[in-house]
Amino acid sequence: MNEGGMTKRMLDLADSIVGGLRGGIAQTTVLSSLFFGGISGSAVASVSSLGRILIPAMKQRKYRPEYASAVMAAAPVVDPIMPPSITMIVYGVVSGTSIGALFFAGIVPAVLYVLMLMVLIHFTVKRLGFTKEAIAIAQDKARIGMTPKEDRPKFLPSLWKALPALLLPVLILGGIRFGVFTPTEAAAIAVVYALVVGFAVYRELSIKRLVYALADSTLIVGLIMLVLSAAQIYSWALTSGLVPQMAAEAIFTITENPIVLLLLINAVLLVVGMFIEANAALIILTPILYPVATSMGVDPVHLGIIIVVNLSVGLLTPPVGIGLMLSAELAKVSMVKAIRAVAPFLIAGIAFLLLITFVPQISLFLPNLLLG
Repeated sequence: MNEGGMTKRMLDLADSIVGGLRGGIAQTTVLSSLFFGGISGSAVASVSSLGRILIPAMKQRKYRPEYASAVMAAAPVVDPIMPPSITMIVYGVVSGTSIGALFFAGIVPAVLYVLMLMVLIHFTVKRLGFTKEAIAIAQDKARIGMTPKEDRPKFLPSLWKALPALLLPVLILGGIRFGVFTPTEAAAIAVVYALVVGFAVYRELSIKRLVYALADSTLIVGLIMLVLSAAQIYSWALTSGLVPQMAAEAIFTITENPIVLLLLINAVLLVVGMFIEANAALIILTPILYPVATSMGVDPVHLGIIIVVNLSVGLLTPPVGIGLMLSAELAKVSMVKAIRAVAPFLIAGIAFLLLITFVPQISLFLPNLLLG
């Protein structure tokens, strides 16, 4: 999908929609990440692909490099939440939860997170986003950072060009919802669809680029399959050793209040996310947290969204913070400056996490409505 030209169409569409807002190119970064999440399902892939285009564009428009890196790190947090998500698939396999239900559960939280970021950018971009010199020379300070109208893509042509890419998540979710195919079969159909779009519609996919994409995908799939196979052994070992039961008893001695339990789970996941990569943390903690949380009445799908959001926010938290590290490297700024700049986005991420945790219907509304 990336090699077939979908990314550029998504960027143009996002710019045509929000480029006219304050901090237009930063707003475009956020909306592009939402669109890109429906293609890649990986935050790191989003930072790598979009960051190489959007960070230089922000710097060219006089954004502070550290602010550009913070926006580019924070925006792709939405990608593991927006279906189809690699992290949700891993959680579904490890916990036995319906992957289709998880996909639908991620849609509303993903849109909510994007709206929160766009509001945050609106209020911070003028004060934190630009150099003093850039603000001083701006003719209209209220509209600073807006993509000039003459440079902004037209909405309808951009929508038309992006339509084949936008239809892909609809195809996947619609097919799962109406029982046309399973999530596994949806993956195969998505590949065929991407080949048709890349070769016949956008005509940017060549045999050489296809070979490169296959090689890159093979490496990723091989890594994921090794991780999942190890996860099954790990889950069996924990279950055989009665570790989940002992963990549940230990937690029950602290509290039997579901609200306090969810706060504890969030605290543990946020700390773990600071040091361990998301999929590894997912595999280690899910077999322990799942039986404890479900025994207290937490819905398995809601728990999955809580875990995925926690570990996604971990992309911003040092010392690991893979998303922040990559975006800082692309922006050519030190990690110290990047950490300072990302602080407001991290606070917004934690506020979003608490909202998702204690208002479960944000996650469960669509699965309950569409899947029953």
